[in-house]
Amino acid sequence: MSKSLPILVMLVALSVLAALGAPPAHAAAAGSGAIPQSFTCVPTDFGVCLLGGRFEVTARFSAPDGEAGNAHMVKLTDDSGYMWFFSSANVEVVMKVLNGCGLNSKYWFFAGGLTNVDVVITVTDSQSGAIIQYHNKQGTAFQPIQDTSALSVCP
Repeated sequence: MSKSLPILVMLVALSVLAALGAPPAHAAAAGSGAIPQSFTCVPTDFGVCLLGGRFEVTARFSAPDGEAGNAHMVKLTDDSGYMWFFSSANVEVVMKVLNGCGLNSKYWFFAGGLTNVDVVITVTDSQSGAIIQYHNKQGTAFQPIQDTSALSVCP
């Protein structure tokens, strides 16, 4: 069997789940029990504001050697950005938030990573306070995130 076959099968499975609107296994709603509140997204070195400031994306990382902290965020376009952990010359994850309201009444989150460290990405809707988190476990190659049902906060 070809070494690329398992990767192809996983990519096809992720695409099917995304098309069906199923949240990926590494996605979780955050703050259960908390009352969501609106806020004004203000971009910082550790938080990027996407889609006109509607969504804030932050992340924390933890490396096997014990180094840990907040990911540094860099905005690329109104809907996309990237993060780095150890050096600004070393991109770790690229992400974007898309308005899928016209297709399935949800905002979508996509990310691709170039890391195997522990990472928790948090996406927060500044209007409703709704939060979703994505977790990549230590020692695991970052799996693509194609969540077409990330946040049900349309419009």
